[in-house]
Order: sequence, then C-alpha cells, then structure tokens
Amino acid sequence: MADVFWMEVHRAEGATLLYRALEQWGFRVQAGAGRGTVLIVADRPEPRLIPSQALEILWWVADATPEEVSDVLARRAGWVLRQSMPLEAVQSALHHVQQRDLGSEGWLRQMLHLATLDELLRLVLVRAEQISGARHGAIWIRQEDAFFQRCGEGFPEAPLSHGEADELVRLGQARFLCPGAEMGIVRLKDPQGDPEHYLGWIKDVEDLLLNAWNLETSQALSFLDDLTVARNRRALEAELPQVIREAAARGESVSLLFLDVDNLKALNSQFGHPAGSKVLTHVALEAQRIIRAQDRLYRYGGDEFCIVIPGTTTQGAAKMGERLLQKLLEAPVHIGDCDVPVSSSIGIASYPAHADGAEHLLERADRALFQAKAEGKARVVLAK
Repeated sequence: MADVFWMEVHRAEGATLLYRALEQWGFRVQAGAGRGTVLIVADRPEPRLIPSQALEILWWVADATPEEVSDVLARRAGWVLRQSMPLEAVQSALHHVQQRDLGSEGWLRQMLHLATLDELLRLVLVRAEQISGARHGAIWIRQEDAFFQRCGEGFPEAPLSHGEADELVRLGQARFLCPGAEMGIVRLKDPQGDPEHYLGWIKDVEDLLLNAWNLETSQALSFLDDLTVARNRRALEAELPQVIREAAARGESVSLLFLDVDNLKALNSQFGHPAGSKVLTHVALEAQRIIRAQDRLYRYGGDEFCIVIPGTTTQGAAKMGERLLQKLLEAPVHIGDCDVPVSSSIGIASYPAHADGAEHLLERADRALFQAKAEGKARVVLAK
C-alpha cells in the first residue's frame, strides 16, 4: 500500500470525494506533509506551498497558468491537475508520479528534459539514497579544476581537487557521474548492497545530466560581462524575476541598488576610453569586494551597474550603497601621472515595499538614481 500525504490548503468542492477515492484505490492517506508523495489541494500551484520534505507533489488545483505549472515543476517533480478533471485522472497521475522512472521511456525523463541541473541532481540523489538505504548522500559537480558540493548532506562541504575526487572513486567511496566527462561525483553514507545496483542505473540518465550541465556552463559564460567581473544585463533580466519569486515564497524582501559612475564621459574625453574602461573595472571590483556571497553584481550597460540584494530591506541596501561610495572615495584610480577620484550616484528600491515585480523594481530604482544625479551626484537616494 503506497503512502500519500494530504495537504488541503484551500477548501475545494470534491475534496472529500477525492480523499475517499484515494483510500478505495489502495493508498494509505496521511494528513500533513511527509517524505514521499504529497497531494496538495489548493486554489493555484504556488512555490510557497511546497513542503521541504516532499519528494514529489501532485497539485490538485482550481486553475493554473502554464507559467505557474512550469514554476512549481521546476522546483519539485510532480504533476498538476485541475479539479474539474475526472477523479480517475488523479489515480493515473499518482501512478506515474510514484513510479519515479528515470529510464529512457520514463515519465520523469519526459517531464524533466528541460529541468535545471540542480533539480536533476536532487532526483538522482533521492533515488540513490532510497535504493541503497543510505543515511545521507551528496553530489559534487566539477567547475574548472575542482569539484563543489551542489546538493545533499552528511559530508564536509569543502571543495575537492581532481586528485581527491580520483582517490575517493579509487577507494570505492564515490562514483563519477558521466565518467567520460567526469562531470561530478556522488557519495553515499553507509549504503547497503551492490553499488552497481544502487548507482549503476545513473548511466540511463547521463545524457540528461550532461545536457543540463553543458547548458548551465554555456549560460554562465553568456551571462558574463566582457570587461568587468560583473554579470551582464542578459543575466539580470533572466535572474531577477526568479529571485523575486523565491523572496515572495519566503515572505522576504529583495533590494536593487542601481548605480551610475559619475562623470565618465568627461573622463573619457580627458584621458581616453582605456581610462574609462579602467574606472569601470575598478568600480566593479570595489563593489564585488563589499557584497555578500548571495548578492549579485551586474553591469547594466555603459557606466551603469546593478546589485541585487536578496533578503534585505531598503535600509540595509542603503548602508551597502554608502559603504561603496566611501570605498570609491578612498581609492582613486591611477591614470598616467594622475590619481583620478571616482564617485557614483546610487538609486535604491525594494520588493515588495516599492515594486510588485522585476520590471517595476528596475524602474523604481532607476528613478531614484535619476534623482541622485539631479541632486548633485555622489549620493544614495531611496525610492519613495
């Protein structure tokens, strides 16, 4: 008898009938979220409703847009059904969801061919832990000359060199993912049985993993600014909406710091464009030094940069902006025989205090930046 965890977030006509049908179909229904298949009854599929322990989710909702469906399925494997469909559709969907088939014809393979690498890795690790009975597991992914832990627990999170990864594999304490490319390694804590049984199946999904890894790598390169250490505008437009969705799901703020390097055109005229490029690089490096690991620096274009600061209110972002201005004033750029002072004008806006989405947030921060320049430059102005 398979378990189904029942979460009725919103009242729905027919929910009682569905609950009884689940029991008639042979499912053992348990109230609340659990480590297994969770059936969520809700008005719409929403990321904030996803329980952390759920392995897969069947959403039974009143309505859903394609964007909402894509969003929740990218975060957790599952299925989305409208409540207007026959109850038998729920039975069929649950069967497919609980199969968790990652093989060449499997349902998850069809559903996740466009999934992110992190989502695929999580599914691979969960299945490996289930088959092996391991207490914990973790996966490391290669980036250039080292392996970095991407998901899992139970092991030190420090990066592993190629030599260390090779030694773990040689001792039978780890297994390469996609051995030809040495894309990553998977480790399990106290697994039981034959490693070929609980890890050998991964070769069936190596092409999925490699495609997701290559896509992530190429996307990372295409998101880098050609001149500075910052990411580019394309990256900002792709990532800011996601940051805001995640903040909304957690009930947190996101602040956007929009800055413009003061008097760059005059500096280019006086010293030449290479000097302007040197100043832009300098500003990006100073900004990169003061932001946190979870913050992101972007070059918006020309002499403009953006810093996205998750989990931070306008006041916290203002402190960062003032600190950046001070750092720039303390560190002039040496050009020829001159020490050229550098300053910046900064506008700041926050979600949800000033904006209801990514585009609106950019607009409000840009408006605050315009005001900072109008008031005399070299200052921080907050959106009102």
